[in-house]
Amino acid sequence: MTFLQPHMLWSLAALLPLTALYLLKVRPRRKPTTAVFLWEKALDQRRANRLFQRLRDLWSLMLMLIVCTAVCLALARPEWNDRRQDLLIVVDASASMSARQDGAARIDLAKKTAADIVEGLNGTQRAAVASLADKLVYRSHLTDNPRELLDAVESISAANQELRLDALPSRGEERNRFARDHRVLFISDGNFGPRRLPDRVELLKIGGRLDNLGITASDAAYLPGGPDRLAFYYQIASSFAAPREVDLIVARIDGWGNEQIVRVIPLEIKPGTNRPETVVIDGAAPGKWIARLAIDDALPLDNAAYLAASKPDPIRIAVKSENRFFLENSVLAFSEGDGLLALVPDDGEVALADGADPGGARSLIFHPDGESCWWRDLGEPVEPGPARVMIENHPALRHLDASGIPFVGARRLTPPDGAQILAADDSGLPLIYQARQGDRTAVVVNMDPVMADFYFSAWFPVLVHAASMHLVGRENPLAAAYRPNDEVPVPGAAEDTLSTLETSPTNSVEVRGKWARLGDRLGFYELKN
Repeated sequence: MTFLQPHMLWSLAALLPLTALYLLKVRPRRKPTTAVFLWEKALDQRRANRLFQRLRDLWSLMLMLIVCTAVCLALARPEWNDRRQDLLIVVDASASMSARQDGAARIDLAKKTAADIVEGLNGTQRAAVASLADKLVYRSHLTDNPRELLDAVESISAANQELRLDALPSRGEERNRFARDHRVLFISDGNFGPRRLPDRVELLKIGGRLDNLGITASDAAYLPGGPDRLAFYYQIASSFAAPREVDLIVARIDGWGNEQIVRVIPLEIKPGTNRPETVVIDGAAPGKWIARLAIDDALPLDNAAYLAASKPDPIRIAVKSENRFFLENSVLAFSEGDGLLALVPDDGEVALADGADPGGARSLIFHPDGESCWWRDLGEPVEPGPARVMIENHPALRHLDASGIPFVGARRLTPPDGAQILAADDSGLPLIYQARQGDRTAVVVNMDPVMADFYFSAWFPVLVHAASMHLVGRENPLAAAYRPNDEVPVPGAAEDTLSTLETSPTNSVEVRGKWARLGDRLGFYELKN
């Protein structure tokens, strides 16, 4: 037997003063009398019944002590377990546990409950301690050492992450050591909606209902067709029982870190999840933006959304071909609106060519011809079979149906060693491939766009755009907002590129490659490469 509230066993100390009060004798008062013989019969009868009186008093005392002991043990919450199952104590460390209730954070209430359970084990049962937010983190090994378990509980803190119940061990996970024969206690505020706990997981709920508003979704993007027209998207949820009127303040962070209020949006927030809204802000400069609910509620963390409004410079495309008209129009198709591509006469980031190798660091070449490091053993035109995509979801083929493109005018050729074949026919003839030679990179499209009438196809500008974005490393554009610990793309980075991620004004970490992982902190991060 173990106790979930062992500190309540101190209430057994109350038995001592109760016993003392029970045994306390009241001394009779002395009174003078004129007739002693009247009292002699009563005194003789009292002496005869004194033993019975003492036994009756003793049984009454024992009954009182038993009842009081039962009440004290019930307050200590005994747990009967003949199998002595090993115990896994999981503490909810998600963002909602930062909410304050009765002057204390819920995470502190959960840690106190976990500590009480550990103390109740009395070192007679093995247990382990873990925390759960977006993943399950074991804080201690399986042990019967109370000090080690209490230290593990103390090390838990609330994270700015959502709760993932599927990370809890369940009966179906045969590989998990706590899946079948172990008892799992999950200490949480229960703020996970209608989602169900896995099998064999017991919930110990702490805290009660709190009134709170929160921004559940947000985004920002510039709209085409106008200068600096920023669309701000948001959605708000409420746990209040009645509608609340609140202001949503949208501000831009200037170079000195000060908030410049741009828009104040009065809102009436109804209970539950409200429908999303979009607000367009004209003349919005790129940079750091913040949206904040002007309310003092249980969880301040979800009252603010941090957004980065970016307008990346267009990719400069230089056309290197005698047949310039159609190639230039494919670039101009993405020059208007969002301004993703820009046609330049020279010094482009990407060289767009038809036929010969244009040179340069990054090239997109249609209809390979002549001598080049990007192909060898160039043969006569052949009639290829239907194209098959060899690398699914490759960024150079994004939004492109390669199987629907007629690769008329394709030639027998051998790509350079190490080339990635993106599309080929059934015979293995390369139709689209990417190759790298030192610091130079090229995407080669093995077709004659004139013979195939590809210039008139809707896939032509799509291929030019996707391949150009991939060549300069911008195939994964940065979003306006991310969650803590998300992976974000590093614009323009290659696999071996070394970048710096500034996690705070005083801290930074180095990251290598095309992706960087954010920290647990809410706020703004800066990537430099």
